[in-house]
Amino acid sequence: MTDDLITRLSSDLAPVSPRAMERHIALALAIGALITLPYAWLVLDLWIGRPFVPLWGDGMFAMKFGYTLAFALFGFAAVPALSRPDGRIRWPLVAAGLVVLLALGLGTMNWMGGDWAMPMLMGQTAMVCPWLITLTGLPVLTVLLIAMRRLAPRSPSMAGLAAGLLAGGFGAWVYAFFCGENSMMFIAVWYSLGIALTALAGAALGRILLRW
Repeated sequence: MTDDLITRLSSDLAPVSPRAMERHIALALAIGALITLPYAWLVLDLWIGRPFVPLWGDGMFAMKFGYTLAFALFGFAAVPALSRPDGRIRWPLVAAGLVVLLALGLGTMNWMGGDWAMPMLMGQTAMVCPWLITLTGLPVLTVLLIAMRRLAPRSPSMAGLAAGLLAGGFGAWVYAFFCGENSMMFIAVWYSLGIALTALAGAALGRILLRW
């Protein structure tokens, strides 16, 4: 009786590609990224009246570029693993924490060399930077969570956290193209805070939306 039921339930199953989940998540990320580009320009333009001018030739722009992209890549590595019923992965989250500590260390040394000048910490946009990063990452986070509702994560909160880390890193990366700040301490504190807020938002939303 039981064998017959199992046979009937599995008779119409079609094979699934081993990388189907990764492609599903990559497609969601691509859609979110395409939405983010015009959205970010509109949000940042309305918020500050005009887009920031990126420091294209400045070495700190390359630092912002690499720093933010690293978090997006850590999130991208964690999302597929944590979206599975047996999903366990730690290294991307540990690596993200270590990168923050490294940035804070470098920023502190740079700040110390500048006689603890407050503009090196606060810049001109400290009070809006984290929130604008979170707003910029919102389309990617939304699309990812919608796509992940078809999956079965072992921990909805952790899966949402990974999605938020990916969205926050990508949002910060896009924001860096509009940002004129050039202090390592500013990036280590305020960029990291914006990415963390997005990750926490993903965890909170994931706990609700990704439950199965």
